[in-house]
Amino acid sequence: MALEVLLSWHRTGTYPDQILRDLLDKNPRITSADRALIFQLVYGVLRWQGKLDWVLKQFSQRPLDKLSLKTLFILRLGVFQLLFLSRIPVSAAVNESVKLAKSGRAPWTANFVNAVLRSLDRGKANLSFPPREDPVSYLAVNFSHPAWLVEHWLELFGLEKTEALCRANNQIPPLFIRVNTLKISRQQLLERFLPKALRVETTFFSPEGIRIEEPERPLVQDALYQQGMFQIQDEASQMIALLIDPQPGERILDLCAGAGGKASHLAQLMNNQGSILAVDFHPKKIKALLENARRLGDTIIQGMVGDGLKEDLFPKTTMPFDRILIDAPCSGWGVIGRNPDLKWRLGPEDSKRLARMQNKFLQNAAVWLKPKGILVYCTCTLSREENQDVIQNFLNGHPEFLLEDVSPFLPGPARKLIDAQGFFQTWPPAHRMDGFFAARLKKAS
Repeated sequence: MALEVLLSWHRTGTYPDQILRDLLDKNPRITSADRALIFQLVYGVLRWQGKLDWVLKQFSQRPLDKLSLKTLFILRLGVFQLLFLSRIPVSAAVNESVKLAKSGRAPWTANFVNAVLRSLDRGKANLSFPPREDPVSYLAVNFSHPAWLVEHWLELFGLEKTEALCRANNQIPPLFIRVNTLKISRQQLLERFLPKALRVETTFFSPEGIRIEEPERPLVQDALYQQGMFQIQDEASQMIALLIDPQPGERILDLCAGAGGKASHLAQLMNNQGSILAVDFHPKKIKALLENARRLGDTIIQGMVGDGLKEDLFPKTTMPFDRILIDAPCSGWGVIGRNPDLKWRLGPEDSKRLARMQNKFLQNAAVWLKPKGILVYCTCTLSREENQDVIQNFLNGHPEFLLEDVSPFLPGPARKLIDAQGFFQTWPPAHRMDGFFAARLKKAS
């Protein structure tokens, strides 16, 4: 099943978590232990793909680009088990890989897979990796990141910070939830979770967050989730709605709403009074958003399938909005730890392409915002080209907008997350949360 997910991800570009959910929904009898192993195999291979391929090149007599996609992923799964999973015997890892190779159209590859993995098992004590004196190769191979991205980060951040970022990206990220204060307090929810996980504690920065380690079951299967007591949401993401500071009775636009995590937080902060229009280009996301709103009891959220890049998304007679959130599509550098497949999706040209799109979202939102209204722009990337540069370019062309300091809208501890320009910026290695950027803009009267 792990092989099926990896092949589907590579061929279709669908996010692996979505493929996994669909596959497991079709196979409800799979045990929790097997589910955990499938996730570990899929995300382990995606997280360490670059390093796995480096190792494979040392033992494969055939160039990796000459192998079929299926054979390559079978080998990656086998190498991952041999190098990273101490509880799986070598014989089991090799034999299962050989079985997978035999099941395809070219069963002769089974002997090849067997030979490569056996050779690796015998020779893994003598593996060689690039030294730190060659920083690009050292980081790209040892920490499994594309060389072009490592090179770019070295220019931006220097060696120490880039190495820290690569290390952080390869760690399994913490699990955070946001309390739905429309139904329960944080302390009440924390107490109800204490017997359900190895460790439960309140978050340091977010006033509504809880960090959970090793829950006894997947959180979406927990009765508290099904009753709408919480939303699964990273701690950094939880603070974006605070920057908007929505007030009860206002009219809010969430222009790139996705599955609606931030829209539901806005409804919560508004005490479910007013209206929120959540727009997204993908009908499946709007459907999921509305289902999530019902679960949480957020009755003020409306969904709309539409493209925020279109100037005529709304009729000219539409009343302007009090506040607008643009959670812009971005390169996602800040969430690679949670979505390791992004490393292999990204290209060096993506930030420029996305910056043009992000600027268009801002241009349109400027028209749809009422005078004295508030516009919050955020991304989950660390790319200056998509963050500070996009905001500066927008301000250069829109003198009616002013950049506001975000500190008055954050709780005391979270003010450490503000840079010298007044932007909200989190750094995964230091803060143990996703890498988010946000700017708050006010329109003149």
